[in-house]
Amino acid sequence: MRIVLIVFGVAIAVLGMSLHAHGQQATERYIPIGQSPGVSQKLTSIGEIADVDQLQRTVTLLGPAGQQTISITDSTRIWLDRTKLKQTNLTGTFADLQKGRRVEVKYADPQRRQVADWVKVEITQP
Repeated sequence: MRIVLIVFGVAIAVLGMSLHAHGQQATERYIPIGQSPGVSQKLTSIGEIADVDQLQRTVTLLGPAGQQTISITDSTRIWLDRTKLKQTNLTGTFADLQKGRRVEVKYADPQRRQVADWVKVEITQP
């Protein structure tokens, strides 16, 4: 009986962790730049777009660690962070990745940091 309770407890804990991760993934677009719990500054980079290459579909990010070129794929999610306008966030497109805009990039592979999983673009003007 005790083993059954332990197994049941472990199953509940694992399920709870996976629901938390799924919940954050579903609501990530609504979290302002730099405020994603357990993600921001650990699995992401925050900086200013220094260059955009539309043909190669890359952006060059200028951040605390220097310049870095990041690929934007068809599966990269782009969100417009309109927190400073006190408006809800929207889904964006590659065209919203403009030089001079502040962004947060989460990488598809946090070790290699070459391809974006998602990008949040700070929008400060209507």
